[in-house]
Amino acid sequence: MIKFLKLALIISIIISCKQQSVTAQAAEEQMEISTKEKIEKYLNQLEDTGFSGSVLVAHNGNVILENGYGYADRENKVKYTAATVSTIGSITKQFTGAAILKLEMQGKLSVTDKLTKYFSNVPEDKKEITLHHLLTHSAGLPPAIGDDFQKITTDEFVQQSFDRKLLFKPGTQYEYSNVGYSILGILIEKLSGMSYEAYLSKNLWTPAGMKQTGYQQPSFDHIAIGYRGDQKWGRTTEKAWASDGPYWHLRANGGVLSTVQDMYKWHRALLGNTILNTEAKTKFYSKHKEEGEGAGSYYGYGWAIFPTPRNTELIAHNGGNGIFFADFWRYLEEDITIMMMTNAVKRPYENIASTIAAMLLRPDFEPSISDSQATNEITGEMVDLLVKDFMRTVNTDDQNSWKSFLERRTLPSFLNSFPMEEHLKFFKQFHEELEGGKIAEIKHTEDEILVAVKTKDDIQQIRFNVVLASDGMLRIDGIQM
Repeated sequence: MIKFLKLALIISIIISCKQQSVTAQAAEEQMEISTKEKIEKYLNQLEDTGFSGSVLVAHNGNVILENGYGYADRENKVKYTAATVSTIGSITKQFTGAAILKLEMQGKLSVTDKLTKYFSNVPEDKKEITLHHLLTHSAGLPPAIGDDFQKITTDEFVQQSFDRKLLFKPGTQYEYSNVGYSILGILIEKLSGMSYEAYLSKNLWTPAGMKQTGYQQPSFDHIAIGYRGDQKWGRTTEKAWASDGPYWHLRANGGVLSTVQDMYKWHRALLGNTILNTEAKTKFYSKHKEEGEGAGSYYGYGWAIFPTPRNTELIAHNGGNGIFFADFWRYLEEDITIMMMTNAVKRPYENIASTIAAMLLRPDFEPSISDSQATNEITGEMVDLLVKDFMRTVNTDDQNSWKSFLERRTLPSFLNSFPMEEHLKFFKQFHEELEGGKIAEIKHTEDEILVAVKTKDDIQQIRFNVVLASDGMLRIDGIQM
């Protein structure tokens, strides 16, 4: 699963915690009502721009908004509600982290244990990897070793993971790794004797009262449909899955389905000690590893932790696959919780949580839809340059040229999703299929380019998922042929 975790927009404000008079409390209640109205107005305006999804906002122990916007199913005109089920992407990782801590509470493991305690075929370079390293993305494992829906057995996944060269010595650096979390999922199954979903359901979700969370076990009321632009993509549950959930390229690192209401139940459950005790939660939320040199944010056990200018912390995570996006923000000291899900993935909609936080933390803050929707337009000239660059590259039988194109023209998240040798294998296929071909047609939307190439044998269709990067360069986030 591609990870979309970015530094949060932190708004500076000082909040007084002095005891208030009845009059002051009434004023605060009135302010909260006006803030709720402001948030509702903002989200209704976003809906008019094409936003579809569900949002829940809680403040001072009360849910002040839980609502749906737009369509969860465009074809059948089914509206989003706060009870609509959607994939939460990499937010799944906090459930894996909690399950590992639960197993530790049950005396079945320690986060300081090495992989060698549980796996017999650990290569020499990986024998020092601990569960803590996997939890904090500091093991040196690659981001991914396959596609989310690619079939693979447990043994095959472990072997392929162990066969990959480490990116660095365990514990010395940070590199976000879905692979590491899937290995943790395999360990959960190994030690519990249950499937990943069954263990989490019994030990996390059921105690929290979460009846609409899981992979396949719940009787889901309605699952949102995903779209790529105007094209129906479908539901994750309709893709290639094993009988008990997704295969290991996705299981335990992403793909769990839930609702904003269930995720709030999870938040509330974590405030107590029923699921995780105080010692476990300290590990859960600790700033274990900085997310890159100078990042200023840190990774816990399935959470990112951001310091705020108010000497508090934002504990958050998001996730997405380019079709769905979800964002979960928790200011524990300031008692603010924001959860949003969408099947309309656009960069402006990824700022919803930060904009709502600003409205709660700064009563004078006025969101501007025009500003939040501002985005540089992808022009036909940009598209032509990218496509011509691609065709010129695949027409050469030169791996150095292919590598240069990948480094220049793809997003880092895409480039790092596979080892370079895997990318080059795909480029070899492109070269063999497209060499000598001529561009017959180019179409594009705001995030996709469709190219028809006439070869000597046929017409080949190529689909590029693209993003206009902050440097003004149009970059590739996926290629399909």
